[in-house]
Amino acid sequence: MVKSYFKNGRPSQNIEGSLDHDAEPALEVSPLRWRPAPRNGWSWHFNSAERSDSFKGRVISVKWGDKTKRIGIDGTAEDIKEAIKSAFMLRTKRAFWLEDENGIVRAVDRDMPLRNYTLHVDEGLTIKICMSEEADALPVQTEDKTFYSEDDFHDFLSHRGWTYLREKNTYRSIDRMDELCAGAVYRGGNYS
Repeated sequence: MVKSYFKNGRPSQNIEGSLDHDAEPALEVSPLRWRPAPRNGWSWHFNSAERSDSFKGRVISVKWGDKTKRIGIDGTAEDIKEAIKSAFMLRTKRAFWLEDENGIVRAVDRDMPLRNYTLHVDEGLTIKICMSEEADALPVQTEDKTFYSEDDFHDFLSHRGWTYLREKNTYRSIDRMDELCAGAVYRGGNYS
């Protein structure tokens, strides 16, 4: 471990000097590391053994909105996806994908071509939920609800004590997200 001293003479410790990967298997360090990107702030990079200012691994450029980040793709597909989510501060389970300059959607993995990509985030499926209890209530008051996954849909049903949704003016019971129609009006219900 390397010790250094503040101006006041008190010792401080250099944490990097104490990370000996061969000495103690319990001191495992994630392969992801924040590192300054030359143009746009900070980005995740892989290969923690690389400590020079220039990153020598495989790097792609990802744009989302007005932000562009450089992402190292030397990890597993899951590591790369987590790096992208972290770099753009995506705190959601929403699906996302990368599209290159030619409009080709690419699988996220370490063998993807080194190009510029645009990040697309799933906008979900938005429906209208009827808020009145009576089936024939007019005017119909609705609330927009957006689902991003089957889990979101089932959580919504269970929090309201419902087991299905019924599309207004039909008798079809819907208990799976892929049966919903965007923009349609639904009312909650329970199987008897």
